[in-house]
Amino acid sequence: MLTRSISVLFKLSLWLLALLCCLQANAKPVFKVLVTVDWEGYSLEAENIAQMQSFRQQFPEIPMVQLLNPVYFVRDQVNISHIQQAIQSTLLPNDVQGLHLHAWKSLLDYCHVPFQQHPSFAPDNDACKLKKDCGYTVSLELAYSQQDLRRLLACSQQLMVEHGFEKPKYFRAGGWQGGPKLTAALIANHFVWDSSIIAADLLITRWHVDSPLIRMLKDLHPEATPLDQPYEVNPQLIEYPNNAALADYTTTAQIVALFKGLLDHDRDVMVLGFHQETAVDYLPRLSAAIPKMQAVAQDRGIELRWVTE
Repeated sequence: MLTRSISVLFKLSLWLLALLCCLQANAKPVFKVLVTVDWEGYSLEAENIAQMQSFRQQFPEIPMVQLLNPVYFVRDQVNISHIQQAIQSTLLPNDVQGLHLHAWKSLLDYCHVPFQQHPSFAPDNDACKLKKDCGYTVSLELAYSQQDLRRLLACSQQLMVEHGFEKPKYFRAGGWQGGPKLTAALIANHFVWDSSIIAADLLITRWHVDSPLIRMLKDLHPEATPLDQPYEVNPQLIEYPNNAALADYTTTAQIVALFKGLLDHDRDVMVLGFHQETAVDYLPRLSAAIPKMQAVAQDRGIELRWVTE
């Protein structure tokens, strides 16, 4: 009786193994796409919020990496509840809430970090001289010490929590101004995900090849290409290069071409996105690209999976 039972179990095991092998053989390769949103800190215009809400209704299955900016909350004479409601109206439960920082003076002052005006990746139109908020174009990596960056990150995390949002552990530097000091500061503040690396050539559709931004990015990320894939910075922090830029810099056709290029080179992760402040102008490019990407994936026998990591 025991021998017969063992024989039955052995045959069943063989059958299950064969079934598993068959399923694996028939499984489609998976390609992951991350949609990121940079909240710049400039404004929360109704038309941009409405465009995002429309996108969420059209594609509720697509999660987003919402890289939020605490500077909205620290300026003088702001309506806190209005800001909270505007941001929250664009979020879905499957989103991740991260952090996006530019070196805004109002935020630096609030966090007790001495403000620096240079180096800058673009002119700031003398905003500081006009006593308006300024610093948007100042490089976090090049202008600030590691200690200052640690303090700024910790303060910004706390600001988001105090205003009803999750403590951010995802990050992207304004102007993709990431580097060793910022990376060390991220690790010290327990961030687990960064997307501050980009191939500078992805931005020359709108930035001159000799502009300060392009030159800075080529110095900061000299090896970056549109084919870059996620990699481990250390056991805590994973870098997700922004290998498809943002919709402000890519047409619908270019988004699809970048997707095909990744497939052609056997890559399986794409990181794209848009800015909240210009969603009404550029988010439609991504909306139009999604069905085209889905069609390409279907033709190539690829499972297109929308994820946040």
